[in-house]
Amino acid sequence: MSRVLIVEDSAMLCKIMRELLEKFTSFDFDIAMTYKDAESFLQKHTYDFSIVDLHLPDANDGQIVALVNSYDISPIVFTADMNEELRDDFESSNIVDYILKERYDNIVYVIEKLLQLEANRKKKILIVEDSLTYRYYLKANLSMHEFIIFEAANGEVALHVLEEHPDIELVLTDYYMPVMDGLELTKKIRKKHSKKDLAIIVLTAETKAFSTSKFLKEGANDYITKPFSRDEFYARIYQNIDQLNIYNQVKELFEYDIINILCEVTEYKSAETGSHIRRICEYTTLLAALLGTHEEEAKMIGKMSALHDIGKIAIPDAILGKPGKLTLDEFEIIKTHPEHGKKILTQAFKSDERIGKVAIDIAYSHHERYDGKGYPQGLCANDIPMNARIVSLVDCFDALVNRRVYKEAWDMKDVLEHIESESKQAFDPIVVRAFLKHSDKFIDILNKFP
Repeated sequence: MSRVLIVEDSAMLCKIMRELLEKFTSFDFDIAMTYKDAESFLQKHTYDFSIVDLHLPDANDGQIVALVNSYDISPIVFTADMNEELRDDFESSNIVDYILKERYDNIVYVIEKLLQLEANRKKKILIVEDSLTYRYYLKANLSMHEFIIFEAANGEVALHVLEEHPDIELVLTDYYMPVMDGLELTKKIRKKHSKKDLAIIVLTAETKAFSTSKFLKEGANDYITKPFSRDEFYARIYQNIDQLNIYNQVKELFEYDIINILCEVTEYKSAETGSHIRRICEYTTLLAALLGTHEEEAKMIGKMSALHDIGKIAIPDAILGKPGKLTLDEFEIIKTHPEHGKKILTQAFKSDERIGKVAIDIAYSHHERYDGKGYPQGLCANDIPMNARIVSLVDCFDALVNRRVYKEAWDMKDVLEHIESESKQAFDPIVVRAFLKHSDKFIDILNKFP
């Protein structure tokens, strides 16, 4: 958990900040009302962020900035006045931002700024600049705002960095560079990444409209003309990142709606219930995490697992709801649902290949077997996508422990023994081990969504 040091001599402002931090954040924080108190806190604790007033009873001339800088903290300055000299100092100081105490909204903005800095710790930016000195300058300014920074001396190196780190959100590129210049880099990036996935800001000394328009035509989101002020630099950075965030929020809502609609259709068509779909999502998220998948990725895989049986939309109701054993012909019809699922999801997620691939892999391959005797392709072992191997096991577990129209529920002991016996046959042994080692957690989910 991040820790914040607030240095402010106004008791009223301290009270307001305390209430805002306690209500809207999970930060640990300390409040110092003097330079001496701040010094004492800094000696005892390590801080991630700081908010400081420039005029304190025992240090009236901004000495607090140098103090927190000496502990490798770049503060947010919250001050009652701003003059040209202070404004000039900001350009060369290790200060995240300066905010005036002129209205209540600005107190809220200070807290929002802290939350923004915390969020920046997950955001990746690539600097492409052949000048080592200028690259260092850009990195220093972005690092103060907690961004994760990658560097490249030319466009060719930048493309390799993007291959290794496809989750980079923003590229800052110079125009004139050896090997590959900024314009050629922009063209190549746009062949793989759209403006909605990755923002490109060009740093250029060119003042001709023709030069900047070339970049914009080739897919740059924005440009900054050198030399520029730090205020302008940060404003452009956040403007472009905010645009990406807005798009991603809309995309997530769109995906959520699609998933809900498709799940409702699946639930309506099949004999399975909404609780089954919810359990599969929870099981899958847990098992993916136990196998070492990053938390956010595991959640996304769990969300996509809700669509594993979407292809049953195309299967006749009489077969889906039939009590008792299916005939061979009926089972052959059932076996077509992965192919139908693949077609449906390919259309549903054609605007997002990454999310679509996860959903399609699960829907198309969750009936494959580790020994190659599954369907529809007869894949075996590691040829089966891992996400499908996970869903294959948890789907079987949920089917066995619950009553269905064609069977009664199995005893839990028998279910766990069956899953263990199918290791290296139906299921990936690595997945089986992770499941059995933590079987109590999966039983908890089963009881939570009966």
